[in-house]
Amino acid sequence: MDFQILKNFLTHKVRKGDIYVPSAIVLLLKNNGEATFEQLARLIYIFEYKHSVEEYLTIVKNFVSVILQEYSIAQIDGNKIILDIKSISKQEKNELLMLSYKVSNGFFKNLKSQEEVS
Repeated sequence: MDFQILKNFLTHKVRKGDIYVPSAIVLLLKNNGEATFEQLARLIYIFEYKHSVEEYLTIVKNFVSVILQEYSIAQIDGNKIILDIKSISKQEKNELLMLSYKVSNGFFKNLKSQEEVS
């Protein structure tokens, strides 16, 4: 994935206040570009806690994965979301993380790990 494509996606395609797609981007950036549907569902559950993990799993499968595939941001392999981040530098990852936090409109405000990617 090219840094500029992902940045443009977050800036121009993701709706402000959306928490699901930016959550996926954050998890993928912090998890070497791979995450299962369940990992993402659990992350959203921990922060939003409005639905059950199973309901979030449905949202991830039917919304998040579809959006990421539709815009050619990530690939789906079974129950796994894969984002090719090999060509993205550490500085670019950090910029994308900050942008994801901003787009999600404070969803991650209590996340201690809003620090840079190692």
